[in-house]
Amino acid sequence: MELFLFINFSLLAILGSLGLLFFKAPIHNALSLIVTLVCIAGLYLLLNAKTLFLIQIVVYAGAIMVLSIFVVMFFNIQSDFLIKRFSKKSLLLATPIIILFVIFASLVLGLNPELGVANEGFGEIKPLGFYLFSNWALSFEAISILLTAALIAVVTILKGKNDA
Repeated sequence: MELFLFINFSLLAILGSLGLLFFKAPIHNALSLIVTLVCIAGLYLLLNAKTLFLIQIVVYAGAIMVLSIFVVMFFNIQSDFLIKRFSKKSLLLATPIIILFVIFASLVLGLNPELGVANEGFGEIKPLGFYLFSNWALSFEAISILLTAALIAVVTILKGKNDA
């Protein structure tokens, strides 16, 4: 049963990621990203990482995606403002890169075929909170400031394009 769920979550996550690349409407891209994030949360649940599962659902698939969809709908982004999608040349260039990545990943995974069992405290909130707010407090704050600045920049750029 776990293998069946793992395969389904993985395939849906890959399909959702491909939807991000090939859908033209920004709303469809956002919904495709939600599918991907929910499937990744399902993979966390299969790993018995309940805290990461809840964080993935509440923070990423919930709050951040609602904010992203709100920004897309609020500014009424049309496809005129979007970057042109992939051409045949870019797909031909990406194909050997993807093949090389798959070969490299299979070689790396083949070096250690016996994967160990996760530690006892894997995915629990106490060790995660301890490391996040003691060893990585400065990095955590820097990333939060960077994400806020990026959101402000996107809103400013889109507002400038819509005013023109």
